[in-house]
Amino acid sequence: MALLMEAAYESLADLRERAKAEVAKVVLGQDRAVELMLVAALARGHILLEGPPGSAKTLLGRAVAHMLGASFKRIQFTPDTTPQELTGQTVIKGGEPTFYPGAVFANVLLADEINRTPPRSQAALLEAMQERQVTVDGRAHRLPDPFLVIATQNPFEHEGVFVLPEAQLDRFLFKLELHYPDAEFELGMLNLPHNGIAPDMLGEVKPLLGVVGLDRARDELNTTTVSEAVGRYVVTLARRTREIPGVELGVSSRGIMHLMSAAKANARLCGRDHVTVTDVRDMAPYVLRHRLIITDPSVSPDGALQQALDSIPAPVPTAVPSAEPTAATTLAPPSPAPAPALDVESMLLSDAPPVTNTDPID
Repeated sequence: MALLMEAAYESLADLRERAKAEVAKVVLGQDRAVELMLVAALARGHILLEGPPGSAKTLLGRAVAHMLGASFKRIQFTPDTTPQELTGQTVIKGGEPTFYPGAVFANVLLADEINRTPPRSQAALLEAMQERQVTVDGRAHRLPDPFLVIATQNPFEHEGVFVLPEAQLDRFLFKLELHYPDAEFELGMLNLPHNGIAPDMLGEVKPLLGVVGLDRARDELNTTTVSEAVGRYVVTLARRTREIPGVELGVSSRGIMHLMSAAKANARLCGRDHVTVTDVRDMAPYVLRHRLIITDPSVSPDGALQQALDSIPAPVPTAVPSAEPTAATTLAPPSPAPAPALDVESMLLSDAPPVTNTDPID
């Protein structure tokens, strides 16, 4: 696979559409997941895919890695997976130490069934995800850049599993819940060429970025502007999650940074050079809900997050400074029915009581 290829897209908005088209050669009905995984790749975040058996979690991860044009490794976690399989190990040969790298030494690591491995191995992956390096025999080894973990887990397995600790969940930018696709897509799967019992056309998926291309795309996020009002909206949202009854632990400071990074990437993929509150609200469920620690069984993460969103004043719609609308703007949810304009910045800066927004999250 060519890691130093020329970019096969005209803009990041065009890249989003091309990425969905390429992955759809292998996995049908998961366009939204592809969009979000592309957001994560641009935002330097890791992804946790959760879904029932046979929902194409592994195949989707492989297809996205191929589309990115990056080096790829996969590890199937089991109860006897050792940390050395992840990080590598040092072996003395001829009196000299030689380091043999493990599975994490790739641009994209697919960590299959991550909740089947014991805490020691999970901790080894934790260091790699956060520090982007591993320590073996007291020596630090830097991981390739970019480094992206796509982890999968089956929520319906309850025996022989090790629940991911909160500290590790907080390292994932997104937790995406995959569901079985609609009937029309399942019917379309029957027309795909098959190798054995699974569609396997990864060779048909065209790499679009490569390492250099991904770095250049990420550079655009550094020039994405964020108004003070939007920044305060992000912080206010995170702090409100800590005040919801039944929530023991709300969104962390790391979660605030992750939400802003995802909002910047989403804005660029929508063809804009600035972040709007719509970007924040669009990314919030995927970035924040897995970070909430709930103590009240009558409260769900989705419900708590919705309470936090509803407690913040509705924003004034911001016009996109573009000469012509593009198809990329469809990533954001539809605009709600017209409502009286509110001055978001002054309301967030004041001590006035919050105005309830009853718009649901799409």
